[in-house]
Amino acid sequence: MNIKVMRSVHLYLGCFFAPLLIFFIVTGCWQMYDLHQLRKSSQGYQPPRIVRVLSGIHLHQQILSETAKTKPSPTFRYFVVLMSFGVLVTTMLGVLMAFKFTQPWIVWGCLLLGSLIPVLLLWAAR
Repeated sequence: MNIKVMRSVHLYLGCFFAPLLIFFIVTGCWQMYDLHQLRKSSQGYQPPRIVRVLSGIHLHQQILSETAKTKPSPTFRYFVVLMSFGVLVTTMLGVLMAFKFTQPWIVWGCLLLGSLIPVLLLWAAR
């Protein structure tokens, strides 16, 4: 693939999916620490409504309502699958461009460390 085409596809896919990707990064981060959940005790942590609503979109693909039952949005789910594919393509293009524009050993080192460090952190927490 031509490098100019690779750069353009990488740029446009990245810009197009950036807002949704940022949304999933932020909401996923606070969910990792259960900041979206109500605590059983009335004196415990109570998440702000916006945190609960945005987490509902992330977890259930719907805007949760305290008064009405809503269904997950299948079109939103399809769009998230499309975003996942777009981010995958963008990431692969980024790695290919890294090989073209820097020393291969640096790219391989970063890929190796980016794979090993999460595994080691999970293994160390056992």
